[in-house]
Amino acid sequence: MATITVTAKDSSSAMEDVFEQLGEDAYIIETTKKDGKILMRATNDSFLGKETHRSSVKAFSKIFDSKLIEVNQKPNKAFAEIVSTQDILSSKSSHHNLIKEDFDALKAEITSLKTMMSGLMITKPEDLTPELGHSLPIQLMQAGFPAEIIQNYASSFSELDEERGRFSFLRSLSKKLVTPFAEKIYENRIIALVGSSGSGKTTLAAKIATCCADTAKFGKPVLVSVIESAGQSADDLKAFGRLLNMPVKQVTLASLLPLLKEKDTQFILDISSDAAKSVHFLSQAADVFSPRELTIIQTLAGNYNRQMIKYQTSLYDSLEPVIALTKLDECELSPVELSALISAKAQIALLTGTKSIVGAIAIASEAILSQYLKENC
Repeated sequence: MATITVTAKDSSSAMEDVFEQLGEDAYIIETTKKDGKILMRATNDSFLGKETHRSSVKAFSKIFDSKLIEVNQKPNKAFAEIVSTQDILSSKSSHHNLIKEDFDALKAEITSLKTMMSGLMITKPEDLTPELGHSLPIQLMQAGFPAEIIQNYASSFSELDEERGRFSFLRSLSKKLVTPFAEKIYENRIIALVGSSGSGKTTLAAKIATCCADTAKFGKPVLVSVIESAGQSADDLKAFGRLLNMPVKQVTLASLLPLLKEKDTQFILDISSDAAKSVHFLSQAADVFSPRELTIIQTLAGNYNRQMIKYQTSLYDSLEPVIALTKLDECELSPVELSALISAKAQIALLTGTKSIVGAIAIASEAILSQYLKENC
């Protein structure tokens, strides 16, 4: 066992001297530079090597030699061929895919945690019983109904068994949400539809026009695309008009009122104007036309979350519109969204999907809505 110090012009030469004197089992203790020379202390004491946890010179030399590349040295042809642009792009793409997978997994875990936490409740230790988790109020809370709504409608299920109590609770909510006499909507001469873009408003306008034509009270209704400026397009509504063989007009909001005064014509209005301007116009129209002439329907897509429902209903609440729940064949209405509708004091009149124009709209009755909620909540 020995410790030596060698001096050489560079690190490679110094390590070669160490190999020659101590063999391949040597360990580097210290490397310094003095007067342009490399001073390297090394030992073949295995105990020292284990104590300091140093790698062997043989292993270290391979790593070190791989770094001995001059700064200005250009890669040779073989290296350029191996490290191609496509390799780099593939490496980046693979890295991004791994990050996305990790992110999706983390998102799923957070969603799962939120779901579990939403069903948690605080109670006194003495109130904890095996039956507590099986009680209907706890099950409704875990499903997503807020405690306030459960408490408000507790009388509907308090003396019933679990299954009958749940249906009774949902039926009470349905009774609260359903618009009375919603079936008379098709008899109104002016039916105005408002709602955000993508909520199924144009498709619903075509469906309502089909139902109105079946009543034969006014003959063929006129589909009207109400726009803010002449530059906007109403291609979707025109396509529905050709399909249904119904007349389609395109007018601006400013020129709409004179058109609506044609007493013998039924108009289905697809209003695509700004919410504030729509509210202003319809408030004026409500002063001109009686409630038997004018009805206002707001479309809410079934995929809206609680915040979206709260925001959208607040835009038109001064008009007190009836609600049409759309796209119900694409998504389900959960207890959270249902509770948001109750909090917004919404009055649901129509239930509809998007995959068919004819025969795909239902008047919201207490029985129909109760059955829908029973299957989906």
